[in-house]
Amino acid sequence: MSGRRGRWLLGLAFGLLALFAAVGLFLWLHQNLVQRSEEVYTGFEKTVDRNPFYTAEQLLARLGRAARGVRRLNDLPQALAAEDTLLVAVPTYVLSAAESRRLLDWVARGGHLIVSVRHEYAPEQGHDPLLNHFAVRSHADGPPAPEPETVALDPATPPLQVRFQSGLRLNEAFWQQYRWGQGRVTLLTDINLFSNARLLDHDHADFLWALSQQNPNGQIWLQYRMLLPSLVQLLWQHAWMPLLGLLLTLLAALWRYSRRLGPLLVPRADEQRRLAEHLHASSRFLWRHGAGPTLLQAARHYTLRRLDRHHAGLPPAAAALDDSDQPLTERELVHTLQTLQRLHRGR
Repeated sequence: MSGRRGRWLLGLAFGLLALFAAVGLFLWLHQNLVQRSEEVYTGFEKTVDRNPFYTAEQLLARLGRAARGVRRLNDLPQALAAEDTLLVAVPTYVLSAAESRRLLDWVARGGHLIVSVRHEYAPEQGHDPLLNHFAVRSHADGPPAPEPETVALDPATPPLQVRFQSGLRLNEAFWQQYRWGQGRVTLLTDINLFSNARLLDHDHADFLWALSQQNPNGQIWLQYRMLLPSLVQLLWQHAWMPLLGLLLTLLAALWRYSRRLGPLLVPRADEQRRLAEHLHASSRFLWRHGAGPTLLQAARHYTLRRLDRHHAGLPPAAAALDDSDQPLTERELVHTLQTLQRLHRGR
């Protein structure tokens, strides 16, 4: 007992020493350490990684145009000016019907929308709220071209050399431009040619400048976040009717299989039966399965042994002990077994 108590006191002493050491260390750190914040200049590396159109934004600003980058379409002003230009990084199939209608209403007042097409599309056969308004067909036509393509926006300006790294074609070309009301919509199969890594390749910067000059007096908005919707959002946007039908089917199946078949079984009470009731039920079961004589013979022998053990004479109901081969009815078998039970109790 004394050894166990000594170990307990030693452990308590070590615990107190550790606690005092921790408190002392905390007080020393609190008095000697000073927390302060300091800004460190890291250059444009983080901004370039976050905004793939940052170089294009700075280039347009250096050339005298008001350019501004935004992460999402929701970050744009509620109402864009009629002479503005908007470059959208997300493809057309991501735009909802409401967003497509809002953008086209703005274009009809004089705006210029530049957006990419990244999927195959046939007129009136696809689920693209924006492309549904234009006679354009998008189809795959082999791997991207290894050499730049000649692009001419205006016959009065020299053609440009632009390399589209896309295997899609828009009506046998890599880009298309359509008039919509007082404005225009430019469709590109590869909008990444204006990104930080490719803007200085070939005539990509001149191509961006030429597109921006089609609305020379407005501001240029560059939406740069390539945030694609989830599979659930795409399914709900383009396949909400099959999803709704599947949901209703599941609800109907759950309702169908949740219903019970037939009435509820009432559990029997756990009450104890008397021995006579058990004998009655057992005799009826054995009688129905042809074992009545066997049961009767065993009961007679058991009763006779009990009577001989007490050295008494035959009781008044000794007729039940006669070993008779006479066939018995079910009623007689039950009566005989009950009589033997009374003989056994009487002794």
